[in-house]
Amino acid sequence: MAPGQKLYPRATVKKIVKAHSNCNVSKNVDVMIFLDYVLFMQTLMKEAAIDAKQAGERGISARSVKKATADTLAKFKG
Repeated sequence: MAPGQKLYPRATVKKIVKAHSNCNVSKNVDVMIFLDYVLFMQTLMKEAAIDAKQAGERGISARSVKKATADTLAKFKG
């Protein structure tokens, strides 16, 4: 972590999740949300890289990310 950066307020994240879900949340729900986010981003980048390679692009572009987003979101829908 870079100097001067603070950790996110765990209590605030829990309050937001509880307000949106209308149910009780566990003690480490913020950690689970973060890990799910990281897994989602990793999968999205892998899919975008595959789409970019199939399209003959040299790197990952916004177009390839947009193309992969719908499929990746469908995989992570609970």
